[in-house]
Amino acid sequence: MRKKLFLVIVICVASLQLYAQQLKIDTVAVSILDRMSAVIGELGSCSVTIKSDYDVNSKEFGLIKHSDEQQLYLHGPNKLLVKSEGDKGSRLFTFNGKTLTFYNYDKNHFGQVEMAGSIMNMIDSANKAYGFEFPVADFFYPSFVDDILAESKNLTFLGMTRVNDKECFHIAGTAKDKTFQFWISDDAFYLPMKMVIIYKDKDNSPQYEATMTNWQINPALPDALFEFVAPLKAKQIKLKAKK
Repeated sequence: MRKKLFLVIVICVASLQLYAQQLKIDTVAVSILDRMSAVIGELGSCSVTIKSDYDVNSKEFGLIKHSDEQQLYLHGPNKLLVKSEGDKGSRLFTFNGKTLTFYNYDKNHFGQVEMAGSIMNMIDSANKAYGFEFPVADFFYPSFVDDILAESKNLTFLGMTRVNDKECFHIAGTAKDKTFQFWISDDAFYLPMKMVIIYKDKDNSPQYEATMTNWQINPALPDALFEFVAPLKAKQIKLKAKK
């Protein structure tokens, strides 16, 4: 009985050692991300320009690269505006804490749905119900670092590099279904400057890349900015729920 118990203990210890070896989490990388998340979490408001490049799968040509540029204005805890121009067309999202509005400039139509609560609750609900995606939203979640650690197999600080002439910490990691990289500014604010996600797929590896510029910290953003006023002759439509 003692031999069997000893054998079980040895196996458990060996398994834990192997698991620890497989998970390589760099404490320097965690510290940088913690600082970034803490700064963003204390922002009262901000604005940022986001250049997004992403792959869309085509049966004929495989992965086709597309791009959009978004201007994001955020006023915590419950106001958000995102204006987007690019391959998906010209679009606008506004959220005033009570109502989410989607406006299509090209078709001059808009849809609205009541969604009370915080920005992050709205983003979760809008994505789940309608498939709406908001650029670099992950950085604004209070649980950002915990979520990264929960899914990461590896996380490491690669060193210093530059993004748009700004010195940045370069961090990389791997998860079950993707690899990812973050570039965080080496200054007082530790703001995200760039991110890349490469999704693991048996046929191909689609990528998402976002570069962030023109950060404005705690600008004075009037409440009227987040109130949607329908343009002349705009048609109101019913938003289609995701199947």
